[in-house]
Amino acid sequence: MNTEFAGKSVGTHRSPLTASVRRSPGRVTPLSYPFAMPPATLTATLMEKLYGDLVRTVGEMQEVVRQSTPEAVSGDQARRFVECFVQGERVAASGVALFTPVVVESGAYAKEGHASAQDWLGTLSGTSAGAAKGRLAAAERAAVDPSLKEALHEGGLSASQLSVLTQAASEAPASTGDLLELVEQGASHQELTDAAARAKAAARSRETEHLRRARVHAHRHLRAHQVDSGGVRAEIFCDEVHWARVAPSIEARAKELWKAAGGSGDAEALEAYRLDAFFEQLGSCDGSAGADESAGRPPGSKGARGQAIVVIDAAALRRGTTEGDELCEIEGIGPVSVEAATELLSESSLRYIIRQGFDIKTVTKPTRDVAAAIEAALLVRDRTCAVPGCGKRLGLERDHRGVDFRHHGPTELDNLVRLCPEHHHLKTHGGWRLEGKPGAWKWVAPAHPKSAHYIARARRLAAAKGRAKTTRRRNFPRRD
Repeated sequence: MNTEFAGKSVGTHRSPLTASVRRSPGRVTPLSYPFAMPPATLTATLMEKLYGDLVRTVGEMQEVVRQSTPEAVSGDQARRFVECFVQGERVAASGVALFTPVVVESGAYAKEGHASAQDWLGTLSGTSAGAAKGRLAAAERAAVDPSLKEALHEGGLSASQLSVLTQAASEAPASTGDLLELVEQGASHQELTDAAARAKAAARSRETEHLRRARVHAHRHLRAHQVDSGGVRAEIFCDEVHWARVAPSIEARAKELWKAAGGSGDAEALEAYRLDAFFEQLGSCDGSAGADESAGRPPGSKGARGQAIVVIDAAALRRGTTEGDELCEIEGIGPVSVEAATELLSESSLRYIIRQGFDIKTVTKPTRDVAAAIEAALLVRDRTCAVPGCGKRLGLERDHRGVDFRHHGPTELDNLVRLCPEHHHLKTHGGWRLEGKPGAWKWVAPAHPKSAHYIARARRLAAAKGRAKTTRRRNFPRRD
């Protein structure tokens, strides 16, 4: 044996275990010990040292929180603090996932007087036993998956991301690598969830899909309870096909009510009008006025009628199942089986958009109204908000991304994009730009980014100008 101790050669024992401190992705700095140790003793000593380091780090974080004065820093400084805390939160979540399976297997949680592992983790983390149970299940599944275990050692997975990844791995094991790549690319939770749902849908056999839908149907429910602060909280659980029969008309009516109330200016959130539209639809079954009269608004006159849109690949429709990256999704809801989607064929409000190659760019129309072919192509191309990392799929708005309509921008596919309302506001009122092309969009900041308060004021001003313009047109119609 031969090692260096105090500058002298006194012998060495190389253990197969090397401790490491992460400096950058994929690179580690080994920690060496200047004396001979058996492997088991070295492991125990190393873990005790790492535990001491962790306790000191937590203490330092607590001291930062204790001594900080958030009101004394600028918004940009506060943002940097939050980014650092969130990074620490991810590292902590990864550590919890790595060590909890050992606690469960050894039964050490009972030494603290807890009857079950989920009670122990729930008490420790301040969450419900149900949430702790889900977290434990995800950790145990990750413990037997080498790629997930490696990702946890990198400290880059949050608890919710790990839950999505392990659930996908249980049904579609081959999807783990692609999903981890999405996480590394900074995909939003919605984008990760959508990708996992597509992978699981493609992996299900017809028999498995029948069993899944039967289980969903058996557990369908509408639950409601009064909350302590006032009001009633409700939850609906049903099959995607059943929801697709009512959701489009609710969404269409909600947007109509939202726009009538001032749109993005002084109006309430779109989700508030979804509830109004839901009650209105229930009220229309017995001829009552529904939510409009109770809210002080006149009953709906337009009779907004939505349309369930199914986006599906031609090959999947012919085959009866999806494979690989093929699509079969209900717009605004998510991936479904081809069999489930075909149940809607008899619905008068259904619209199928079949992905088949044809040149859509040649169809143009010189108005804000988008030609049907272009609208279909836009739905297929922009399944979610085009801004990288967003992933929102509800309430998307069309935007003339290159040349604005007021500057005679053409209403054609290359000049159109679908954005969520929030990113639409950032682009319209905050100076942000969307550059690149589908699949490789870049969200480019202006030279001097505006705050959320500035954008909100600009939005309200634009809405007020729009209302004034509408009033002038109504009171002083043009006479040709």
